[in-house]
Amino acid sequence: MNVYLALLLGILITILVQSSSITTSALTPLCGVGVLRLEQMFPITLGANVGTTLTGLMAALADLKAESLQIALCHLLFNIVGILIWFPFPFMRQVPLSAARTLGLYASYYRLSPLLYILVAFVIVPLICLGVSSLYDVSIAGGVILTILLVFALIGFEVFWCMKGCFLVLSKHDREEGERQLAFANAKPEKDYVEEAPQPKQTAEAAM
Repeated sequence: MNVYLALLLGILITILVQSSSITTSALTPLCGVGVLRLEQMFPITLGANVGTTLTGLMAALADLKAESLQIALCHLLFNIVGILIWFPFPFMRQVPLSAARTLGLYASYYRLSPLLYILVAFVIVPLICLGVSSLYDVSIAGGVILTILLVFALIGFEVFWCMKGCFLVLSKHDREEGERQLAFANAKPEKDYVEEAPQPKQTAEAAM
């Protein structure tokens, strides 16, 4: 399926069921068993994220209060901007896809990896951002200094992680083996389809 059609499909399904969680949780096991590849699931997930904001927008329009409309539009525009950044260009799609593969690789070895990811992404990082924002209200200079320190700390961590830090958590051998198994699992459905599909010559001989 065309990726843009898959994006639209994700929007329509989520509008019908009124929940992006239902759409993604119903399709995620299909990725696990190899029916859907990660590249196919990605646009559907993005469409589901937009679809769930449209249901909130319709609810806000029924209420017609400025505050609810503002929040609904923020939710909608946030997801649209995210799609415009990561989806239109194929090379940009590889960033979230690579991150998903890496997280899945670590989760296959360490069961607590998803829980740690949720804790960091949805608790620790928002609290840090909230703290920096509050510091700007008290002292702009202090907020700028702290922001610069956090940026340099993030860059330093990324450099350390890419050079050797990642191999301290998962060895290079295990990492390559996990990536090989993932590539094999992604290629298996297509391979099975090609092997099972009847060839024109064989079909003609069977008809004779």
